[in-house]
Amino acid sequence: MVHAFHLIAATNWIEEASRLWAAVYLHDIARTHDGRCYRHGSDAMTKFESRPELRQLFAQGGVVESDYALIRTAVVHHCQPTELDHAHPHWRLTSLLKDADGLDRVRLGDLDARYLRNPEAIQMVDFAERLFNETDRKIPVGVEHFSQLWSWAERIVP
Repeated sequence: MVHAFHLIAATNWIEEASRLWAAVYLHDIARTHDGRCYRHGSDAMTKFESRPELRQLFAQGGVVESDYALIRTAVVHHCQPTELDHAHPHWRLTSLLKDADGLDRVRLGDLDARYLRNPEAIQMVDFAERLFNETDRKIPVGVEHFSQLWSWAERIVP
C-alpha cells in the first residue's frame, strides 16, 4: 500500500487513488503462497464478490460502481505473465498495481526493475529496498501496522 500511494504521488495520477487503494487491498486476498500463481487475482475477485462489506468499505474510500471494471481488470491481470497494451483503457491502473506489487518483491529478494512499467516506479527501487531493510521484523503485525509503516516511510521518502 505504501508503494501504491507513493506511485500515485509520483505519477500525479490522483484520480486513480481510490481505485488503486481498492485494487491493492484485494489483489492478494486469495493468495496462498509466495510462488508463481496466475490465478490468485481472479480468485481474489471471486472472494470479493462474496464479501459485500468490502463494497461498503471501498465506497467510504471513494470507490464508485463504475470503478469496478477497472479494479477487476487490474486485480485479475496483476499476476498474469502477459501485459495489457498501453492503449487499453485499464492499462494505467493495472500498471500502477503491478508496479506497487513489483516493488514489494524486495521482501522476497527478487525485485527486477526491468519489469517495472512506469519510470516513477523504477526511481522508487532504492526506496523500496531501504523501507524493507529498515522495517523488516521491526513493526509488529496488527491494526497499527500500516500507520507505523507509513510513518517510517515518510522518513525515507523516495
